[in-house]
This record gives sequence, C-alpha cells and structure tokens, in this order.
Amino acid sequence: MSGAIPPGNWQRKVLRIAALTLMLFGANVIGLPQSSQQTIRSVDFRNFSYPWHYPDTWPDHLQWMSVRLKEHVKLVNGKWDERSESEKANDPMFSGLTLEGVQYASLSDDSHEDAIVVLRCDSGGTQYHYWVYVYGFSKGAPTLMGFFHAGDRAASGLYRVFAKNHELVVQLFDPAFQEGDCCSSGYVSYRYRWNGQGFEADGPPVKGRTASTSRRAVSIFGLPIDQGERSTP
Repeated sequence: MSGAIPPGNWQRKVLRIAALTLMLFGANVIGLPQSSQQTIRSVDFRNFSYPWHYPDTWPDHLQWMSVRLKEHVKLVNGKWDERSESEKANDPMFSGLTLEGVQYASLSDDSHEDAIVVLRCDSGGTQYHYWVYVYGFSKGAPTLMGFFHAGDRAASGLYRVFAKNHELVVQLFDPAFQEGDCCSSGYVSYRYRWNGQGFEADGPPVKGRTASTSRRAVSIFGLPIDQGERSTP
C-alpha cells in the first residue's frame, strides 16, 4: 500500500514520540519543585530596601507607619550608615540602621510563612530605638504587610516581638518600671491580628516583668557595650 509505514519503522517512531514526551514531562516535573521552593526565606533581608524616615518627634511610644511611605533606605550587608566620610573619621560612634534579626511565622490565615524583621536605629549617642517590619510573600516577591517603630529604650522601647497563634505579639519596656533612661524591669504586651489589610489590636495590653532590663547591654555611661565605652567631659 502506497505511503504505509513498515511495521518496524512504525514501532520505532512510536517509541521516539513516547521518549520525547517523557523527557518533556520529566523536565516540567523537575522544574515544579524548584519554583515552589521560592518562599519568604529566600529573601535577602541583609541587602534589602526598607521604607523608613526619622520619627517626627522623640520616639517614646509604638507608632504604626503607612505602608505607602515613599522614603526608603537600603541595607548593605545588614547595615545602613547615615554618616558622611568626614563624620566617620571624626566620630567612631555608628549612626544608622542595623539588621538585628528575622523571625519566620504564619501571621495570616493561610499556612505560608511571613517574616518579622527587626532593625535597630542608632542615633550616634545614647539613644536608640527599633523598627519592626512584617513581610508576606506573593507571586515570587516579598510584600509589606505592616511596620512600626517602638520608643527609645525604657520609654516604650522594644523588649520582644514574636508570633503566637497567628498573632503578632509586641512587648515594650514599661516606663512605669524605668531604671534610668536605658532600662526597665517591666513590659507592656500588645497583640495584633492581621485582618487582610493591616494589623489591628486584639484585646487590651497586658503588663509583665522582664527577664532582662535592657534589650541591649549598656555600660555605666549608658552606651551600648558593643559600641564601646566613652566618658563625657
């Protein structure tokens, strides 16, 4: 019969098609886990751009910020140094932002992890306060869910922040138990729940006593130990 494929050639053609289909299918299957492994943990928060600007007044309370804030700073290797080169040469005290840590937990209704990022803001002197950012992960990129800054040290400074039962728990040093500007032996705990658009308070604040009086160890001059001790004239 004209145009008919001999039995041997037909079988070989079917085998080639089947082999090609298996190769293509296998490549797609192998590729699926690679894309699914992209999570919030793949984000390099040490080299990352954050919305930020100096508080309008002395930071002495928790202040949630607008996620639409257009001002940004970029951390490089976990730091953003705001000093000029001449200032660095004349004053060794660091002034800027430092990544203190990242926690991963689910703060929304789904099972995906979110990131709680803590930045420390050093003033170049005795004052310092903290900024906390919460990022989700959508369409292969981090999405800012909300962020706030705490107060300065004993004046409602950040004691601890963590997730529990899908809630963001923020514990601030209690000014009522202040022991100098640097320290407090008490805290006030706040709980926030994600409502799909932002974080809203869930229940009244609860007071407690701290395991340590300062988030950072300080010297007799009130300066963080990791910045060195420097006396005043």
